Amino acid sequence: MTPPLSQRRAEKVGVAQIRIHQQAGRSTAVLGSFVAADKLLKAWAGDLLDRAECEFEIRYLDGSRLSGLYPMRQKTTTRQSLGAYVRRVLEQVDGRTAFHVAAATGPERFLERYEVEDFA
Repeated sequence: MTPPLSQRRAEKVGVAQIRIHQQAGRSTAVLGSFVAADKLLKAWAGDLLDRAECEFEIRYLDGSRLSGLYPMRQKTTTRQSLGAYVRRVLEQVDGRTAFHVAAATGPERFLERYEVEDFA
């Protein structure tokens, strides 16, 4: 039995993998969750220069992708998780973003359709 349309719309597309590349350390990791990505970014943060960034690509179960640069040093006192950073950037830009979004929806509707954090 197919769930009602309202329930199907509420389900978001999950993450297949997250690839993070640190050019300064010449390291690349492929992870399966935002929790794992955040642990790695925290470990790498202590080893990088103030202006260092990591490239990331989030691949979703439907084949869609989101990629961009994650700043290892941020102005806030606590470093944002990768998911929180993606959410903040997508919410601030009114559809214009520094991220590359290869998805069935544009950046302005991305958060409605795709996960940007692990399930609680």
